[in-house]
Amino acid sequence: MKKREEPAFKAGDLIIYRNGDRYEIGKIKRIVPGGAFVWYSEGDTAANTPFDCMHPLTNAYTVKKTTLGGEDGEV
Repeated sequence: MKKREEPAFKAGDLIIYRNGDRYEIGKIKRIVPGGAFVWYSEGDTAANTPFDCMHPLTNAYTVKKTTLGGEDGEV
């Protein structure tokens, strides 16, 4: 059986998180085996999110600033 490759995400990337029929924008704090810790709010808490639920935000280049993770800086 072919092993599924993990997506090429990196810290600071914006992603779309799919949780059932809900979708949220998140910002990757750090990569861990099988997923990443992702900020979904302005606080410091990041949620461990599996790669299977994460999708790259193709037009992330249009987002210049975010407060996800409590940071008020450029993406």
